[in-house]
Amino acid sequence: MTANGHSETPFITPADALLIIDMQVDFMPGGELGVAGADGIVPLINRLSELPFGLIAATQDWHPSDHVSFDMQGGPWPVHCVAGTKGAALVPDLAQTHIGVVLRKGMRPDTDSYSAFEDKARTSRTGLDGLLRGRGINRVFVVGVALDYCVAATARDAVRAGFATVVLTDACRSVAQSVAAMQAGLVSEGVETAHAVDLLALMDRALTPREIADQLEALLAGRSYVQAIATRALKIFNNHDRPRFKALSDALMELVTMDAEPEFELDRNAILAIIDTIRSL
Repeated sequence: MTANGHSETPFITPADALLIIDMQVDFMPGGELGVAGADGIVPLINRLSELPFGLIAATQDWHPSDHVSFDMQGGPWPVHCVAGTKGAALVPDLAQTHIGVVLRKGMRPDTDSYSAFEDKARTSRTGLDGLLRGRGINRVFVVGVALDYCVAATARDAVRAGFATVVLTDACRSVAQSVAAMQAGLVSEGVETAHAVDLLALMDRALTPREIADQLEALLAGRSYVQAIATRALKIFNNHDRPRFKALSDALMELVTMDAEPEFELDRNAILAIIDTIRSL
């Protein structure tokens, strides 16, 4: 944990998922249940969606017109996100190219639903936990609105379901509670927090093939095993979408597959040949 209460900046891999919570028209400023500043996090969420998450899922409140949460039914909220209306749609500026699934919640008139995993009564589940496990996800990152309601409920349920959970606080907005207050509560419940801008800065830091090769060679000199080398290389390899790095990806996978047995000793010449291939890219 850093001095500001956030966890150390994580590195994104395909074993991570991004959960985009309720970025809908009615929750934007000027909407039926507008959250101050919610429109300002759209560009940040769009940048996050370009990272190599194994799954990106978005949620929508999708309420019947007589939903229990509405003030006209005695609930705490004005009418919002009624199924099929413009207000229930995802924000037009939200980039949806990489969103793999959209989960709708709050569809039963008599039960409210904040979490992306299940309703408040814990009687109806969305199937998100099974979907995540089926994709090999072991950590989720949560962004969107509102931090003090649906984001927090989703993060708590993710922890309860056994996933490492990180809320990116600067990519969220709250209805009432401050980020500091929410962060303290979430951390006490096993939820980690971090800054999206720090995560993006880490992932954008481009190491050249030569720099990667030098680090691999240093590990080799330390008599590390192939798996340790490959793991380290994959952690620092962050420009996977660039075509010229395809050969690097292939080389790293070759390192992984060479480590077939727990006691496998390094074939130094073979590893050095792979490192030289990486350095020449």
